[in-house]
Amino acid sequence: MSIATLLVMCGDAERREGLVRALSGAGWQDVLAAPGLSEGAALVRGAAQACLIVDAELADTSGLAAVRILRNLCPHLKIIFTTARNTRELETQVRALGVFYYYIISADKTELVAAVEDAIGAPRPVRTGHPPKVLIVDDDPDFHVFVRAFLEPAGYGILSAYSEEQGIDMARRERPDVVLLDIMMKSTTDGFEFCRQVRRDPQVKHTPILGVSALEERMAVQCSPGSDPELFPVDGYLRKPVAPERLFAELRRLVPVGG
Repeated sequence: MSIATLLVMCGDAERREGLVRALSGAGWQDVLAAPGLSEGAALVRGAAQACLIVDAELADTSGLAAVRILRNLCPHLKIIFTTARNTRELETQVRALGVFYYYIISADKTELVAAVEDAIGAPRPVRTGHPPKVLIVDDDPDFHVFVRAFLEPAGYGILSAYSEEQGIDMARRERPDVVLLDIMMKSTTDGFEFCRQVRRDPQVKHTPILGVSALEERMAVQCSPGSDPELFPVDGYLRKPVAPERLFAELRRLVPVGG
């Protein structure tokens, strides 16, 4: 099961379908939906860069209770709380939970679309006729050769950077569709610093980052998107050595590609 990056949780089927339709119509691909917390929580477990639309009325609990539970599950999820019936008491309770946005549902979903864009960036169009650009940030030249060998024949454009500084400069200049990021380069923290710099830059902060590293094997530490999303805010993580089919699967999840 893939991890959701945009998920609508709402117990009312008609309202849920309307929210999904509005987001899909605005250009987001693969918007997932769940009627309640139990199903929705399974879809976002381990997600570091996800946006949830949580309605006040869920199939198995209240939206307020769900937000509290989701905050414990993954504190860094961006939660947009929706309600069809606003009250001052409800709004006060919701805002006290530190949600990303409070949205009162209306026929015009422009406000919701703008809030989601602010949370995870504008939808990336399915690319047709132009290869997705993959930026590799890794100090190992052999890894660049390895990745190029199977991604370029598959139609991906490859950009190479061999240090944190080169990677940040190239990300800003080239605006890649996705970044393959090593952690240990000149130092063991270069990858973490790259993430911090990129996530603070409005030009590239929503660019998907796929961590690819042997850090766990070399230093006997756990490193994954869910372990500390503030330290390592990536959209996916693969351990080296990487099987080509695993890398292809992650790239297809992160970068919509049309025929």
